[in-house]
Amino acid sequence: MNRKNLISKEITTFKQWSNNSWSVFSSLGKQIRIALLPLSYFLTSVFTLNAQTDTIPIDDVQIISSRVPTLYSEFARVIYTIERDEIKSLPVHSLQDLIEYVSNVDVRQRGTEGVQADIRIRGGNFEQTLILLKGFKMNDVQTGHHNMNLPVDIESIEKIEILQGPGNRIFGINAYSGAINFITNTEETKKLNLSLFAGQHNYFGGNTGISFNHKYWRNYLSVSGKISNGYLPDDSINNTDFDALNIFYETGIKTKITDFIIQAGYSDKSFGANSFYTPKYPWQYENTKTIYAGYKTVSSGEKYNFLTSFYWRRHQDRFELFREDKYTRTGDYFADGTDTAKYVPGVFAAWNYYPGHNYHKTNLISSELKYDIKTLAGKTALGAEYRHAFIQSNVLGEDTEQTIDVPFEEFGLYTKAADRYNLNLYAEHMFRYKKFMIAGGFSSNYNSDYYWNFAGGIDVSYDFSKKFKVFTSANQAMRLPTFTDLYYDGPTNKGNPDLLPEHALTYEAGLKYHSKGLRVHLTGFRREGKNTIDWVRLSDTIDWQPLNITELTTHGAEFSSSYYFAKNSCIKKIAVSYAYIDITKQSAEYISKYALDYLKHKAVFSLHHKIYGNLAASWVVRYEDRAGSYSVYDLTEGDYTGEQNYKPFALVDLKIYWANDHLEIYTEASNLFDEEYYEFGNIKMPGRWIKAGVRINLGF
Repeated sequence: MNRKNLISKEITTFKQWSNNSWSVFSSLGKQIRIALLPLSYFLTSVFTLNAQTDTIPIDDVQIISSRVPTLYSEFARVIYTIERDEIKSLPVHSLQDLIEYVSNVDVRQRGTEGVQADIRIRGGNFEQTLILLKGFKMNDVQTGHHNMNLPVDIESIEKIEILQGPGNRIFGINAYSGAINFITNTEETKKLNLSLFAGQHNYFGGNTGISFNHKYWRNYLSVSGKISNGYLPDDSINNTDFDALNIFYETGIKTKITDFIIQAGYSDKSFGANSFYTPKYPWQYENTKTIYAGYKTVSSGEKYNFLTSFYWRRHQDRFELFREDKYTRTGDYFADGTDTAKYVPGVFAAWNYYPGHNYHKTNLISSELKYDIKTLAGKTALGAEYRHAFIQSNVLGEDTEQTIDVPFEEFGLYTKAADRYNLNLYAEHMFRYKKFMIAGGFSSNYNSDYYWNFAGGIDVSYDFSKKFKVFTSANQAMRLPTFTDLYYDGPTNKGNPDLLPEHALTYEAGLKYHSKGLRVHLTGFRREGKNTIDWVRLSDTIDWQPLNITELTTHGAEFSSSYYFAKNSCIKKIAVSYAYIDITKQSAEYISKYALDYLKHKAVFSLHHKIYGNLAASWVVRYEDRAGSYSVYDLTEGDYTGEQNYKPFALVDLKIYWANDHLEIYTEASNLFDEEYYEFGNIKMPGRWIKAGVRINLGF
């Protein structure tokens, strides 16, 4: 099947206040998270607060906004952070499930356990979100459907940081509506971590992670896997099984002058793709392989930082419209023992037989130089990044003179190819004047297909006090079409090689309050999109084609609040968040596949509390109301039967766990009340799913 890659730009290093610069986007302290508060717990917590004032503090930490250092309390943008302790306490086993709990993040999953998910921020589509792994950009040049094919599992993640809104000044092109940075384990101790888990639907998996450090040299290695035979009942087409393997290694050396970081990872994932790309063919299947390696050096002085980085990401995909263990290759075609696989049943013509699978391989190489300095005039950053993207395929690109065998495949051949390169130059400056903070900059981008494009912006904030501030910003953003946008032709899809980059200007204003245990923000924004890319079709046609929609305007607002209670309170944390989005567009005669299919309302509540001693529980309630509709397909009739609006739903997830410093035993239930719901088209999501597991942490 087709996929896309958004080339990314790395630059926004969030550093911990301790000056540890292992990550881009580093710690912002414990930030807004989602919560539920029953009245009884609320009353209990009030009495506890009246009795003691030892509230858990939320540290103010150093971040790099627009490529120059500042503090979270000064930062004139919205950033969410999920810390390691909270990650461990939540009832999830995948990164995709974890970020579903964040306000204004729309995770649309096909299936479960992160086998494939599209990530959207603030009403943008899945191509407009930049995904990073410790600052290295992981977007796939083929398609955004592959952006979350990361070679790490949830046990290896130390924290997650999410930038809401455009990030071109911070990361370069393609951080159109936001960015998510997954920061890997940075423990500086010698540890062996083991985990095993199991559940319904023959679900089983585990992780082994080891941290080995010697003075200034640290190492981390993780191997993980999970498997299931699928969650749909036996009397349906239960093509929802999966089998996933991740291997990840990181090493770092700290010296007095320079810090060195090297990362490498491998991911191999196979899954039944029941109705993923079209409900007409339920026996779809997919295998993806991701290989990734990169290094980074950071040289620091009293008033400067100099960063260099290089990384390579390779992604290989095999998409089977007719699954091979259901339809066996017979000569040049596939059959299930009773009939040959056909696009249209009952039509016996040569064009109608399924000849073979889609094969794709993408390679992305990138290097960057960045220098930032602090002077009497403020803080300044200058930098440059070069990227080169390649694709080989039997579907995407231009015809090649020679065919190439697909690696590790018996029958696949690459017959098409394409490539493009990208140069990004940027500058940013930030200064403070009394209670004002002003940061501004620009990013100029040259692409071999689209020549020069520019993006700039400015952020301004005013501190009424140390705890309360207001902020406003205006920022431009741009995204390039993916190779799928340009080239993919299928039974109901047709690419468009004449697409132009899409642009947007986003205005934002809000307020923040942050004290010892409480953090609150309220934000409103408006995004004006030009040449927005959307897959569309006319009402009397069946083919979807990407076009540059003239204008797409997004309005939104979000509120989030979290509170960390006193250390001896039975309540650990409560939080609540709500986000509202409204999108309008011109060219209303077109039916939109992605642009007008968005979360209109999202509310998340969570509660983390003790039960007795080391026994605790985490509750998360998530409500979603989606705009848009999907075409209902009836397999019995073999045809579409009409449009269905998405129905709102509320899900309750629960985790109960006993833990000390070395051992954790837990049980959890996702979709506790067995709600029937759909996140994408005709793909039914899992009902109640009970799981249990154990984690062991050993020092040596």
